[in-house]
Amino acid sequence: MSDDENQIPLFRGVIEPSADGRPPVSDERPDTLPSKTYKLRVPFGTGILDVFITVSDKDDRPYEFFINCTNVELSEHLTAISALGSRMLRNGFPVEAVARDLMDIASPHTGHMRRKGYCQSLSALIGWTLLAHARGETPE
Repeated sequence: MSDDENQIPLFRGVIEPSADGRPPVSDERPDTLPSKTYKLRVPFGTGILDVFITVSDKDDRPYEFFINCTNVELSEHLTAISALGSRMLRNGFPVEAVARDLMDIASPHTGHMRRKGYCQSLSALIGWTLLAHARGETPE
């Protein structure tokens, strides 16, 4: 088997498998983790959507995140983003890679202007928030 066959492909790069060749899995979660919750207001349709993003840290890096908003129609998609993104972070994916992949998603429905420029979707805003949190900055 070549080295390429032993690696698990990512959107942008690879992560090494465990010694037995399987993907690394981290299901053991500590009982408590320090967290921060950010409230973001996003134009949506003819109104404003309140989005709450809670990022939990472990070993001084984002370990998982949860998203809630005032629009129940988006809850399925936001839960999927939270579950998959958190799984990636818990298994060693760099927060920058997770954030960058989210920031690449565009939407004609949730793209909007922010103080730092155009945000192309609610998913992109979640990525911006994760990245700002990881850098110790306050998301706008």
